[in-house]
Amino acid sequence: MKKLYLSLLVLPFMASAALAHSPYLKPNTFNPDTKRPHVTVEASFAEGDLRPDVAMMSDHFVVVGPDGTVTPLTPAGRLKDASFLEVPLGGAGTYRVTSGLRTGRVAKAAVNNGQLHFQEGPQAKSEPGAVIVDVQSLTRADVYISKGKPGLLPPAGTGVELQPLTAPNDAYAGEAVRFAVLADGKPLSGERVTIVTDGQTYATNKTAEFDLVSDARGEVSFTPANAGLYLIQVRVRRPASDTTWTSSTATVTLEVLPQ
Repeated sequence: MKKLYLSLLVLPFMASAALAHSPYLKPNTFNPDTKRPHVTVEASFAEGDLRPDVAMMSDHFVVVGPDGTVTPLTPAGRLKDASFLEVPLGGAGTYRVTSGLRTGRVAKAAVNNGQLHFQEGPQAKSEPGAVIVDVQSLTRADVYISKGKPGLLPPAGTGVELQPLTAPNDAYAGEAVRFAVLADGKPLSGERVTIVTDGQTYATNKTAEFDLVSDARGEVSFTPANAGLYLIQVRVRRPASDTTWTSSTATVTLEVLPQ
Protein backbone atom coordinates (compact mmCIF):
# COMPACT_ATOMS: atom_id res chain seq x y z
CA MET A 1 0.00 0.00 0.00
CA LYS A 2 1.37 3.38 -0.94
CA LYS A 3 1.70 6.35 1.39
CA LEU A 4 -1.32 8.68 1.48
CA TYR A 5 -0.60 12.34 1.00
CA LEU A 6 -2.73 15.44 0.52
CA SER A 7 -2.82 17.59 -2.56
CA LEU A 8 -1.44 21.07 -1.98
CA LEU A 9 -1.29 22.31 -5.55
CA VAL A 10 -4.90 23.33 -6.00
CA LEU A 11 -8.27 23.04 -4.34
CA PRO A 12 -11.63 22.43 -6.01
CA PHE A 13 -12.63 25.71 -7.61
CA MET A 14 -16.36 25.32 -8.14
CA ALA A 15 -18.97 22.88 -9.26
CA SER A 16 -18.60 22.61 -13.00
CA ALA A 17 -21.17 23.46 -15.59
CA ALA A 18 -22.56 20.68 -17.74
CA LEU A 19 -19.81 19.27 -19.92
CA ALA A 20 -22.08 18.59 -22.89
CA HIS A 21 -20.63 15.79 -25.01
CA SER A 22 -17.08 14.93 -23.98
CA PRO A 23 -14.68 12.83 -26.09
CA TYR A 24 -13.27 9.74 -24.41
CA LEU A 25 -11.30 6.55 -25.10
CA LYS A 26 -12.05 3.49 -22.93
CA PRO A 27 -10.08 0.23 -23.22
CA ASN A 28 -11.37 -3.17 -22.18
CA THR A 29 -8.35 -3.37 -19.86
CA PHE A 30 -5.88 -0.74 -18.66
CA ASN A 31 -3.30 -3.22 -17.35
CA PRO A 32 -3.24 -6.21 -19.74
CA ASP A 33 -1.31 -9.38 -19.06
CA THR A 34 2.23 -9.19 -20.44
CA LYS A 35 1.38 -11.93 -22.95
CA ARG A 36 -1.69 -10.14 -24.32
CA PRO A 37 -1.05 -8.96 -27.90
CA HIS A 38 -3.78 -6.28 -28.11
CA VAL A 39 -6.54 -4.36 -26.34
CA THR A 40 -9.86 -3.09 -27.68
CA VAL A 41 -10.61 0.61 -27.18
CA GLU A 42 -14.02 2.25 -27.40
CA ALA A 43 -13.94 5.77 -28.92
CA SER A 44 -17.00 7.93 -28.43
CA PHE A 45 -18.59 11.07 -26.98
CA ALA A 46 -20.74 10.98 -23.86
CA GLU A 47 -22.44 13.17 -21.29
CA GLY A 48 -21.62 12.31 -17.69
CA ASP A 49 -21.05 8.55 -17.40
CA LEU A 50 -18.78 7.03 -20.04
CA ARG A 51 -21.55 5.46 -22.09
CA PRO A 52 -21.15 5.78 -25.86
CA ASP A 53 -23.54 8.24 -27.46
CA VAL A 54 -21.87 9.63 -30.60
CA ALA A 55 -19.15 7.69 -32.42
CA MET A 56 -15.74 9.34 -32.55
CA MET A 57 -14.13 9.60 -35.95
CA SER A 58 -10.54 10.66 -36.53
CA ASP A 59 -7.91 10.47 -39.23
CA HIS A 60 -5.25 10.61 -36.52
CA PHE A 61 -5.87 7.61 -34.26
CA VAL A 62 -2.47 6.26 -33.19
CA VAL A 63 -0.80 4.28 -30.44
CA VAL A 64 2.52 5.53 -29.08
CA GLY A 65 4.68 2.70 -27.73
CA PRO A 66 7.02 2.72 -24.72
CA ASP A 67 9.95 3.42 -27.06
CA GLY A 68 8.14 6.30 -28.78
CA THR A 69 7.16 4.31 -31.88
CA VAL A 70 3.97 5.71 -33.41
CA THR A 71 1.59 3.23 -35.07
CA PRO A 72 -1.48 4.52 -36.98
CA LEU A 73 -4.80 2.91 -36.05
CA THR A 74 -7.84 2.32 -38.26
CA PRO A 75 -11.10 1.49 -36.45
CA ALA A 76 -11.91 -2.21 -36.66
CA GLY A 77 -15.57 -1.29 -36.47
CA ARG A 78 -17.73 1.83 -36.42
CA LEU A 79 -21.31 2.05 -35.19
CA LYS A 80 -23.52 5.12 -34.78
CA ASP A 81 -22.64 5.37 -31.10
CA ALA A 82 -19.00 4.27 -30.98
CA SER A 83 -15.90 3.38 -32.94
CA PHE A 84 -13.73 0.45 -31.84
CA LEU A 85 -9.96 0.22 -32.13
CA GLU A 86 -7.93 -2.96 -31.91
CA VAL A 87 -4.65 -1.69 -30.52
CA PRO A 88 -1.55 -3.88 -31.03
CA LEU A 89 0.76 -4.22 -28.05
CA GLY A 90 4.39 -5.25 -28.08
CA GLY A 91 6.73 -5.53 -25.13
CA ALA A 92 6.37 -4.33 -21.57
CA GLY A 93 5.81 -0.66 -20.84
CA THR A 94 3.23 2.09 -21.12
CA TYR A 95 1.34 2.90 -24.33
CA ARG A 96 -0.67 6.02 -25.19
CA VAL A 97 -3.72 5.57 -27.40
CA THR A 98 -4.87 8.89 -28.79
CA SER A 99 -7.40 10.36 -31.18
CA GLY A 100 -4.80 12.91 -32.18
CA LEU A 101 -5.88 16.50 -32.70
CA ARG A 102 -9.36 16.43 -34.25
CA THR A 103 -10.86 19.41 -36.08
CA GLY A 104 -14.58 19.79 -35.38
CA ARG A 105 -17.29 22.18 -36.39
CA VAL A 106 -17.18 25.97 -36.56
CA ALA A 107 -19.75 27.90 -34.50
CA LYS A 108 -20.64 31.58 -34.22
CA ALA A 109 -20.10 33.36 -30.90
CA ALA A 110 -20.18 36.89 -29.53
CA VAL A 111 -17.18 38.15 -27.56
CA ASN A 112 -18.23 40.21 -24.53
CA ASN A 113 -15.50 41.31 -22.11
CA GLY A 114 -13.23 38.53 -23.29
CA GLN A 115 -15.90 35.86 -22.85
CA LEU A 116 -17.54 33.79 -25.58
CA HIS A 117 -21.33 33.60 -25.82
CA PHE A 118 -22.41 31.10 -28.46
CA GLN A 119 -25.14 32.30 -30.78
CA GLU A 120 -27.36 29.25 -30.52
CA GLY A 121 -29.59 27.67 -27.91
CA PRO A 122 -29.78 28.95 -24.31
CA GLN A 123 -26.23 30.37 -24.41
CA ALA A 124 -27.13 32.94 -27.10
CA LYS A 125 -26.29 36.40 -25.80
CA SER A 126 -24.98 39.42 -27.63
CA GLU A 127 -24.50 42.81 -25.96
CA PRO A 128 -24.29 46.05 -27.98
CA GLY A 129 -20.81 46.41 -29.43
CA ALA A 130 -19.98 42.72 -29.13
CA VAL A 131 -17.75 41.23 -31.81
CA ILE A 132 -19.07 38.15 -33.63
CA VAL A 133 -16.37 35.56 -34.27
CA ASP A 134 -16.03 32.04 -35.68
CA VAL A 135 -15.07 29.44 -33.08
CA GLN A 136 -13.18 26.40 -34.37
CA SER A 137 -13.62 23.27 -32.24
CA LEU A 138 -10.52 21.11 -31.63
CA THR A 139 -10.60 17.93 -29.54
CA ARG A 140 -8.12 15.34 -28.30
CA ALA A 141 -8.79 12.17 -26.26
CA ASP A 142 -6.02 10.09 -24.70
CA VAL A 143 -5.85 6.92 -22.63
CA TYR A 144 -2.87 5.00 -21.24
CA ILE A 145 -2.34 1.23 -21.11
CA SER A 146 0.52 -0.48 -19.29
CA LYS A 147 1.97 -3.97 -19.66
CA GLY A 148 4.00 -4.58 -16.53
CA LYS A 149 5.37 -1.63 -14.58
CA PRO A 150 3.54 1.66 -15.42
CA GLY A 151 5.54 4.63 -16.62
CA LEU A 152 5.24 8.06 -18.21
CA LEU A 153 5.48 9.09 -21.86
CA PRO A 154 6.52 12.54 -23.12
CA PRO A 155 3.71 14.86 -24.24
CA ALA A 156 2.60 15.02 -27.85
CA GLY A 157 3.71 18.66 -27.94
CA THR A 158 0.97 19.88 -30.31
CA GLY A 159 -2.26 21.59 -29.38
CA VAL A 160 -3.87 21.51 -25.94
CA GLU A 161 -3.31 18.32 -23.96
CA LEU A 162 -3.38 16.90 -20.44
CA GLN A 163 0.00 15.47 -19.54
CA PRO A 164 0.02 12.94 -16.67
CA LEU A 165 2.64 13.69 -14.01
CA THR A 166 1.62 10.59 -12.05
CA ALA A 167 2.00 7.32 -13.98
CA PRO A 168 -1.62 6.97 -15.19
CA ASN A 169 -1.80 3.20 -14.64
CA ASP A 170 -0.39 3.58 -11.14
CA ALA A 171 -3.22 5.64 -9.60
CA TYR A 172 -4.78 4.50 -6.32
CA ALA A 173 -7.75 5.64 -4.26
CA GLY A 174 -6.63 7.96 -1.46
CA GLU A 175 -3.48 9.10 -3.27
CA ALA A 176 -2.91 12.33 -5.17
CA VAL A 177 -2.92 12.25 -8.98
CA ARG A 178 -1.21 15.06 -10.90
CA PHE A 179 -1.63 16.42 -14.42
CA ALA A 180 -0.25 19.39 -16.36
CA VAL A 181 -2.23 21.47 -18.85
CA LEU A 182 -0.08 22.10 -21.92
CA ALA A 183 -0.48 24.02 -25.17
CA ASP A 184 2.11 23.11 -27.81
CA GLY A 185 4.18 21.64 -25.01
CA LYS A 186 4.12 24.76 -22.79
CA PRO A 187 2.27 24.94 -19.43
CA LEU A 188 -0.97 26.89 -19.17
CA SER A 189 -1.87 28.45 -15.83
CA GLY A 190 -5.35 29.49 -14.73
CA GLU A 191 -7.16 26.85 -16.82
CA ARG A 192 -10.16 24.99 -15.44
CA VAL A 193 -9.82 21.21 -15.34
CA THR A 194 -12.99 19.19 -14.73
CA ILE A 195 -13.01 15.85 -12.91
CA VAL A 196 -15.90 13.52 -13.80
CA THR A 197 -16.47 10.31 -11.83
CA ASP A 198 -17.89 7.52 -13.97
CA GLY A 199 -20.72 5.25 -12.80
CA GLN A 200 -22.94 7.90 -11.24
CA THR A 201 -26.13 6.58 -12.85
CA TYR A 202 -26.33 3.76 -10.30
CA ALA A 203 -24.36 5.30 -7.43
CA THR A 204 -26.21 5.61 -4.11
CA ASN A 205 -23.98 8.44 -2.94
CA LYS A 206 -23.32 10.41 -6.09
CA THR A 207 -20.09 12.31 -6.71
CA ALA A 208 -20.62 15.60 -8.48
CA GLU A 209 -18.29 16.90 -11.17
CA PHE A 210 -15.87 19.46 -9.83
CA ASP A 211 -13.28 21.84 -11.22
CA LEU A 212 -9.66 22.55 -10.44
CA VAL A 213 -7.56 25.48 -11.68
CA SER A 214 -4.05 24.95 -13.01
CA ASP A 215 -1.34 26.68 -11.00
CA ALA A 216 1.61 28.77 -12.21
CA ARG A 217 3.31 25.60 -13.52
CA GLY A 218 0.16 24.52 -15.34
CA GLU A 219 -0.40 21.73 -12.81
CA VAL A 220 -3.47 20.37 -11.04
CA SER A 221 -3.77 17.63 -8.45
CA PHE A 222 -6.69 15.74 -6.93
CA THR A 223 -7.08 12.82 -4.57
CA PRO A 224 -9.77 10.35 -5.71
CA ALA A 225 -11.66 8.94 -2.73
CA ASN A 226 -12.77 5.78 -4.51
CA ALA A 227 -11.54 3.30 -7.09
CA GLY A 228 -13.15 3.51 -10.52
CA LEU A 229 -12.98 5.37 -13.81
CA TYR A 230 -12.52 9.13 -14.03
CA LEU A 231 -12.57 11.48 -17.00
CA ILE A 232 -10.14 14.38 -16.70
CA GLN A 233 -11.05 17.24 -19.06
CA VAL A 234 -9.80 20.71 -19.91
CA ARG A 235 -11.33 23.18 -22.33
CA VAL A 236 -9.23 26.14 -23.48
CA ARG A 237 -10.81 28.97 -25.48
CA ARG A 238 -8.69 31.77 -26.88
CA PRO A 239 -8.44 34.08 -29.90
CA ALA A 240 -6.54 32.91 -32.96
CA SER A 241 -7.14 36.17 -34.87
CA ASP A 242 -9.48 39.18 -34.78
CA THR A 243 -12.30 37.11 -36.27
CA THR A 244 -11.52 33.55 -35.15
CA TRP A 245 -11.23 31.77 -31.80
CA THR A 246 -10.33 28.17 -31.01
CA SER A 247 -12.11 25.99 -28.46
CA SER A 248 -9.75 23.14 -27.57
CA THR A 249 -10.95 20.21 -25.47
CA ALA A 250 -8.58 17.52 -24.19
CA THR A 251 -9.42 14.48 -22.04
CA VAL A 252 -7.69 11.57 -20.37
CA THR A 253 -9.60 8.51 -19.16
CA LEU A 254 -8.07 7.41 -15.85
CA GLU A 255 -8.51 4.12 -13.99
CA VAL A 256 -8.06 4.48 -10.22
CA LEU A 257 -7.28 1.22 -8.44
CA PRO A 258 -8.28 0.19 -4.89
CA GLN A 259 -5.58 0.10 -2.22
